[in-house]
Amino acid sequence: MDAGSLPVTPHNVSIMLRPDGRVFIEVLSQPHTGAWITDGFPIVLAGLEDAVILGQAILDGLERSTYDVYSADELRSRPTLDELYAWAGVRNWKQYTKGSKSVSVYSRYAVAPPTSANISPEERERSGAYAPIDDAYREGVHFESAEELGRLVQEAMNDARA
Repeated sequence: MDAGSLPVTPHNVSIMLRPDGRVFIEVLSQPHTGAWITDGFPIVLAGLEDAVILGQAILDGLERSTYDVYSADELRSRPTLDELYAWAGVRNWKQYTKGSKSVSVYSRYAVAPPTSANISPEERERSGAYAPIDDAYREGVHFESAEELGRLVQEAMNDARA
């Protein structure tokens, strides 16, 4: 099967810069039910400084992100938010995101690695949820390497708000 006949599917990750400097790359997948969900435990990096490592981890997360593949039974076998909270040592999403900045990276592609993405710095709301910062949103940003993607996300993190 050639690349032209493969379906183009969405892939989504959220890059969270924690108050302690660590980076959590949250992989998001979209099951049959339609809403994007946290899919497993995050990819954890020591920091945001190395653009190559950051970009490669984002590409790895995008590859883990899936679309329209989980049945209700499969969802029950995935790590739950409660397991994620226990892993992070918090009780809820509000505590999990407290003091953290976030950038969303969304890409649609058939064959990895992608060469473009929508990059959206986000603002943490009082509920702990993140909302895009409209005037900082960048659609269809092209990149040629993991390092270039990493630099784009580093720049976007400067616009994100905890």
